[in-house]
Amino acid sequence: MSAKALATYFATVNDIPDTEFKVEILEDGPVKKVSVNGKIYEVDYNMGGDTIHSIILNHKSHGVQISNTGVDTYEVKNKGDLFQVQVIDELKKMRQSRIRSQAAGRQVITAQMPGVILRVHVKPGEEVTAGTPLCVLVAMKMENEIRSPIDGVVKEVYIADGDKVAVNDKMLVVE
Repeated sequence: MSAKALATYFATVNDIPDTEFKVEILEDGPVKKVSVNGKIYEVDYNMGGDTIHSIILNHKSHGVQISNTGVDTYEVKNKGDLFQVQVIDELKKMRQSRIRSQAAGRQVITAQMPGVILRVHVKPGEEVTAGTPLCVLVAMKMENEIRSPIDGVVKEVYIADGDKVAVNDKMLVVE
């Protein structure tokens, strides 16, 4: 079926690594037509409370408890099974994939604003993971922690504690 989707979402389940489900809402109404990875389902549901959902999927009823546990994350309980599910829309997925493609390979970390290096946390040769603090840049009386955009190894450190930096000055290289 090549019907245009009304909305598209991508779901990942923590217990099923490297699996992503593409969920498309094809028809809205009392009974929704939904495509999951290309397989079409007719779905009807009713709210039975804050978190209890009665879902009728292909004429079969399921009592499911769905709780929002954070941004885009849900805890789903069905027949005693518990799943952590992340659901994002098509636009957020495109943004995430663009950010990931930009943060691949050699990363030259530059100063985004003029300031003074308060502290350098890493040395050349040190292994870091994405999010590891690399240094602290003080600008406009605020401390800004600069973190590694990728998992990798610190190749170059061009700054030291107390150094002044200008916009776009090279500070570190991680690859």
